[in-house]
Amino acid sequence: MKRRTKQQWLELIAKQQQSGLTSRQFCQKENIVETYFSTRKCQLLRKDTNSPQTFTKVNIKTSPKHKESMSYIYKSSTLKFENLPDPKWLSQLLSSLS
Repeated sequence: MKRRTKQQWLELIAKQQQSGLTSRQFCQKENIVETYFSTRKCQLLRKDTNSPQTFTKVNIKTSPKHKESMSYIYKSSTLKFENLPDPKWLSQLLSSLS
């Protein structure tokens, strides 16, 4: 098996994403073990130590009736809460979306 640096893996992952090929097709073309490619892709895209930590801005508004509500916009979806959810549950939800 050929050893690659983190940068080389990131370049391969970007090349696969830009190619329009599935991971399987790309790995066959590049002679890469598909399961290893998928593992490295998950590891590097989730834990890229060079990328800054990101925070999600959440707006909480109080209506004239003093009822708190919250909206969370992620990509093309909006999640609205009329009553604020449990903070731990919300934290887990937002972590799983990012």
